[in-house]
Amino acid sequence: MPWVRIGGLFAVGAATVAIAATIVTATPPAPAGATTATASRPRVVSLHAGYERALAHVTVGPIAGVVPPRGVRDAAVATALSKPGCTEPDCDVSYQEGVVQHKPRVYVLFWGPKWLSDSTAEGVASYLTSFYKGLGQPQDTWSLTTAQYGDPSGRPSFGTSVLRGTYVDSTPPPDPLTLAKLTAEATAVAKHFKIADTLDAQVVIAAQSGTCFGPDFGQQFTGNCGKVPASPPASDYCGWHSSFPLGNSYLTLVNLPYQLDAGTFCGENFVNAGPAGIYDGFSAVGGHEYAESITDPIVNTGWLDPRDTVSGGEIADKCAWGGGPFGLTDPAGDIRLSTGTFAMQSLWSNVVHRCVMTGTLPFTVTALADQASVIGKAVSIAVRAATTPAAPLRYTASGLPDGLSISKKTGTISGTPDVTAGTFTTTVTVAYYAGSTAFSLTWQVSSPPGQVTGYGAKCVADSGGVVKNGSPVDITACTGKAPQQVTFAADGELRLLGQCVTGGKTAITEPCADTANQVWTRLRDGEYVLKLNGTCLTDPASSKKDGTRLTLAACADTANQHWSLPS
Repeated sequence: MPWVRIGGLFAVGAATVAIAATIVTATPPAPAGATTATASRPRVVSLHAGYERALAHVTVGPIAGVVPPRGVRDAAVATALSKPGCTEPDCDVSYQEGVVQHKPRVYVLFWGPKWLSDSTAEGVASYLTSFYKGLGQPQDTWSLTTAQYGDPSGRPSFGTSVLRGTYVDSTPPPDPLTLAKLTAEATAVAKHFKIADTLDAQVVIAAQSGTCFGPDFGQQFTGNCGKVPASPPASDYCGWHSSFPLGNSYLTLVNLPYQLDAGTFCGENFVNAGPAGIYDGFSAVGGHEYAESITDPIVNTGWLDPRDTVSGGEIADKCAWGGGPFGLTDPAGDIRLSTGTFAMQSLWSNVVHRCVMTGTLPFTVTALADQASVIGKAVSIAVRAATTPAAPLRYTASGLPDGLSISKKTGTISGTPDVTAGTFTTTVTVAYYAGSTAFSLTWQVSSPPGQVTGYGAKCVADSGGVVKNGSPVDITACTGKAPQQVTFAADGELRLLGQCVTGGKTAITEPCADTANQVWTRLRDGEYVLKLNGTCLTDPASSKKDGTRLTLAACADTANQHWSLPS
């Protein structure tokens, strides 16, 4: 009988269980930092009282991302429904509204006293602690596959460890351990450790060996009560994730049973043979649920393929156990994190349209050469970049000349330099969901010779009209002749009759020497500011009188300090 997905579950055959998920609009709480530093050994806590309080009023949500036991497969999957151009489960996921986790944070609770007394369990705890500590760090490219799946507020992002704490609740888990009781324990964890960022939080509950589960929705853990079945029922699971309302938001719960109780059915020696592979199932199943808790933290929303009745339709479901349950050969293997090497399955990529072990893509960006532009002349330059295959790119730039901007989607820099001449250091950054690269260039802007007009529509002019050191700069009626032809150069000089306008108490012309008293920046309000001391070119008389000599004064954004560009 084929696999059937109902509300995030795997069910078998015609008998199905209807699951209703009530989704409410929640305002995400402000992100919070780590509440407890991760130690080399889990912190021992007592959550019993909090668990009892939560159990009295717990609200249970549906479960999803159910990991089936290995080796359980029905030939009927070959006749599954398909979309045009693809055959399930090898079809893309789509956005079903809701949220994703933007800054995933993981809290691992080891439940039961055996975690403190059994040497194998201590090895499992150490393995899981290292695994989650390595996820999210720069060496982790596996997690980057999830970064392509965003919501209107942004995408998942990484850069530091996702692990925020490991804890042992030394009280024995209840018998049987049901979804309601797991939810109550997760609620107690959240309240005990004051987890404020619940939408970005994942509480992973790893119950001790021998724990009896459920059944929930007709399903039980494959190694229930510590007994490895000869042949597990198709409705068994190795793990799942859920979500439930907490305060004005939601919290994600991951049920990660003691995988060794199920032997090879839940991943022992999934990738590695012998003793090296004893813990493989913990990272394979734990990673499966971690990725899906990022991309669809509120069950039945986020990113999934609702038409995929083969695998379950989430990004890890489609690649579970390397595609084995579906008769497929998908990637699986060891991934290397900064904290060690861990067995892992692949994740579905909408960009590549298949299961992948890394989110990175071949990425090329062609740097622009240095540019030179003219004030008032339009610019249009395209930055060339691409991934293989093509993923959406985002372009940003800093230090562009005034009047220019970059299209975030196309990378075209366009506009008209319109404020000042000068030499600008421009940095362009191109990013896709899994990475970014940047380059810098020098962008020079200058003007052609032209008249600079100011108060009373008078023109800046060389008073004497001849090349002479120390000649005053004044305003006169505009004639368009050579003594009024100012060039605003890319080095910031105002050139007039081959000399440079030089600032002191007054403005005069002197031989150009590229000194601070000859370098000007024009502001958007029209003020010409001297680099030497930050004073502004000023018409002191504020009159229309020809021959008024220009001075330097404190900038006040007044009409007698407003000047045009050369034109």
